[in-house]
Amino acid sequence: MSVTSRCFRRSAAGLVGAVLALAVIAVPAAVAQSNTTITATVGTPFSGAVDTDPGCTGTGVTYTINWGDGTPTTGGTFDSTNDAIDGTHTYTTGGAFNGTVSFSGGSCSSTPQDTFTANVAKFTQCPPVDENGGCQFLITVSNSGETVVPDSTEGPYEGSDDALIGLVNSSSSPIYELPLSVPGSDLFGFDGDGICDPGTAPFPSGCVPSSQSPAGQVCDGEGDEGCAFPTPTGVNAPPPGYVETGYEGPTSWFSNISPDTSSGVVNFSPPLQPGQSTYFSLEEPPTGTTIGVGGTAPSAPGGQPPTVTSSTGASFSGTVYPNGSATTAYFQYGIVLSDRGPGEPTTTYYQTTPVQAVGSDFSAHIVTASVTGLVPNAVYNVELVATNPAGTTYGPNQSFTTLTDPAPPPPVLGKSVDVTPISGVVFIKPPPGKTLGGAADKAALSKGQGFVPLTEARQIPSGSEVDALHGSLRVVTATGKVGKTQNATLAGGIFKMSQVRSGLSKGLTNLNLVESAFQGAPTYNTCKAKHGATDATVAALSTKTLQLLKVSAKGKFRTTGRYSSATVRGTAWTIADKCDGTLTHVIRDTVLVDDFVRHKTILLHAGQSYLAKKP
Repeated sequence: MSVTSRCFRRSAAGLVGAVLALAVIAVPAAVAQSNTTITATVGTPFSGAVDTDPGCTGTGVTYTINWGDGTPTTGGTFDSTNDAIDGTHTYTTGGAFNGTVSFSGGSCSSTPQDTFTANVAKFTQCPPVDENGGCQFLITVSNSGETVVPDSTEGPYEGSDDALIGLVNSSSSPIYELPLSVPGSDLFGFDGDGICDPGTAPFPSGCVPSSQSPAGQVCDGEGDEGCAFPTPTGVNAPPPGYVETGYEGPTSWFSNISPDTSSGVVNFSPPLQPGQSTYFSLEEPPTGTTIGVGGTAPSAPGGQPPTVTSSTGASFSGTVYPNGSATTAYFQYGIVLSDRGPGEPTTTYYQTTPVQAVGSDFSAHIVTASVTGLVPNAVYNVELVATNPAGTTYGPNQSFTTLTDPAPPPPVLGKSVDVTPISGVVFIKPPPGKTLGGAADKAALSKGQGFVPLTEARQIPSGSEVDALHGSLRVVTATGKVGKTQNATLAGGIFKMSQVRSGLSKGLTNLNLVESAFQGAPTYNTCKAKHGATDATVAALSTKTLQLLKVSAKGKFRTTGRYSSATVRGTAWTIADKCDGTLTHVIRDTVLVDDFVRHKTILLHAGQSYLAKKP
């Protein structure tokens, strides 16, 4: 077959190149043009026929290709359909190279070498700048990783310290940002003579005076003019007030530059789509080094504000950039510390959403999650956490407040109580197997596992425990008469609420002081003096007050301590469990005290007190 006929056949196959306008340039495909000449591009893998009229073929024949550029030889394969020897290779420098195809084995041992010529074009992703005819370095991002290939025939433009860098996106995802680094270098140490100010022509079109340039500035390629490409304003644009360095390409901007300028992030606006390329400039890396791509902790700049979906639910959304490594992400959240129940963690965040796999590219990934079981009318903090092998990144803290439930229904005798916070912080613990009523998502609330902050008027089950040590609340209970309720204002102490459902005491609401409700709660164990304690210490402990409950009630209520109870029909009084007994003090009207130890009943009037002493 003649050279002419082989070339015609490949042209008819439809090998077409495409060129993208402006700064985004299509990557030209490397193709074989004849049986003796191939065309390739620096940094772009060539794969195709290098010998379209092989001198020898047959069973057991081995083909060895010397690519002519000093790199190790590689094996070739015989394409029986096209009667050609195929090979794959990536040239790292431009120019013309004389290659050979050698034959061995079978009947080809004495066959001479065939020759071919490789015309290798320079990196075409960069325009000519000053002394450079193209890119000095080409970074290619693919689904399998990143490569950085230098063109040894291109040095720094401007003579000494600036490198022109091309970027090709051969992956299936857009590139939003690209972390780059060279330890010990000044890679991002820009000194004012960027792409638009190289000192001499040529320089790329599109350069305009930067935001720092004086009025009337003209950009003609001379050094230190303060010229740059216009700051991007589209998707993934830099923040307001960004100051151009002159090293940006037509679609790029810089961020996260390290204090020693050896590393930073190149951002792209708009994001570089698959199959596209662009360029930018950095300071010249030290001789013998290569530019590190990725390998940094993920970026998690934040996202949309949390969306509150109900009084007990919310949804979160954030953006994560994996930066080239397999990354996972989740949200951590927690109610504000002031509403944290006793025994709860004291860290800002103590609940998490399930961990999600994000990816390992350089694109932007939206991470979302929904949560339930939140406390109504409460303030929460949330942040996004992203992790890859290089480290963990925490997004910005965001706060949100859950919705308030409607007013609770009337209480039910012996079954439910309506409570409303008045001041301070009050916590509720439902009895085992019960939930806190009145919330939009009852199943998600705590079931006897801990205290929940009282942040709104709500209905709770009879038998619930109340921690009012640092707050006050209003309680409304049923009386047993249709449409009639009774109420009390309570402050201080930890108590359990229950109600009599029948008999002469029907409707009586009992407030029973509880000890050892949680670690650090009032307990009689603190009344015991340590061995060897002084008489003064023992005496002080004997009168120590463990907890004091203040009550102002209208209706049938009873307070119960360890050694006595106090029953009223509407008055104001206090009950205190002390190390030496239970003390009842009447503030207004009368109270009937039942001494459990001495089995007697005492009627107290306003201003009177009674101590039911421990046995």
